[in-house]
Amino acid sequence: MDEMNKLKTKLKVEANKNGSMTQDFDDVKRLGKEMKKAKTGSDLEKEDNKTPDPLQ
Repeated sequence: MDEMNKLKTKLKVEANKNGSMTQDFDDVKRLGKEMKKAKTGSDLEKEDNKTPDPLQ
C-alpha cells in the first residue's frame, strides 16, 4: 500500500506543476499578504541599518 501512496503523491505533484508560482487563488492571497508585510530596501536601511539586495 505504501507504493500506491507514493504513486498518488507523485501524480498529484506532477499535476500541480503548471508553470505558475501558486497552485490556487488562496495561495495568491496568502502571498499578497506576505508581500505587504515585507520590508522594502529603504525600510531595511532605515530601521535595521542593513543593505538591501542589489537589483538584478
